[in-house]
Amino acid sequence: MKKFIKKIIYFSALTLIIGNIIAFGTNYFLRKSTFYKSSFLVNGFNPDKKLDYFVVGSSRGLTTLNSGLIDEKLGVKGVNLSMDDTDLKTQFLMIQHFFRSNFKADYLVLVLDANHFTKTSLELGNNDYRFAPFVNRDYVRNHFKKYENSALNILTNSNFNPFFAYSYYNLELLLPATLSAIKPKFRNKFDEFGNYSYPSSSHKEVNLNSEIKDINTEITNPIIKEVQNYLIENNCELIIYIAPYQQEKFTFNNKLEYTIINHSSVLEDKNELFYDGIHVNTKGRKQSTLFFINNFKMLIN
Repeated sequence: MKKFIKKIIYFSALTLIIGNIIAFGTNYFLRKSTFYKSSFLVNGFNPDKKLDYFVVGSSRGLTTLNSGLIDEKLGVKGVNLSMDDTDLKTQFLMIQHFFRSNFKADYLVLVLDANHFTKTSLELGNNDYRFAPFVNRDYVRNHFKKYENSALNILTNSNFNPFFAYSYYNLELLLPATLSAIKPKFRNKFDEFGNYSYPSSSHKEVNLNSEIKDINTEITNPIIKEVQNYLIENNCELIIYIAPYQQEKFTFNNKLEYTIINHSSVLEDKNELFYDGIHVNTKGRKQSTLFFINNFKMLIN
């Protein structure tokens, strides 16, 4: 029996050691790649060249504003760092990642979704693992530590035990890392400016007979105040952008201490420009971006 237990301990330790050697290696390739936005920023841009702006948000930020078109029309330089399936606290992590990676910008365009006007879940975000290659940085580890709620703290402890993280998130981390070792410049569904769009040919029908909802609300999410204070420390101005909704029009009752571009209803009655109720398609992205450019131009001139 003792011999059996010793063998279990031996092979478990051997598996852990070999697994971590492999995980540290794959983590290196993912960190040096452009696969996810966290490494795309670090490896795709030069921190010595200040940007005019950067965009952060969820899939609505990713697919609504075309930073390439903004740069072309206004003669500026920016990047879209929005990531699908993220919430405001993960977007704040991306903002910290931008400045802690020694990048500078005059403006942050924060694409704020309606479900984060007042509060944000305190659970770890679905795609937060995309920052795992940078867990050795204190702000990333602190984010994991604050929001990860599991017995093993897989992401929080991945700085010294990446094996568990790469085992648990094998499709999300291990496979991308393997691909990155072969093609380090490969990007995960975004172009060289960080943008992505939904096809116009795949418009998802909604009930077009229902009326546009006029919603009076307030923006009171405390994370926004944290973002604003952090930006002040880094000499960057906050611009809140409300991307178009297909059947919702928002107005805000409270006085705001930052600039807001409210385009929630700018594409009202233009259903052909939407992919679904909360995302525009390729044609809608162009129209939304042109509307944004008109407002942004007045702010930067």
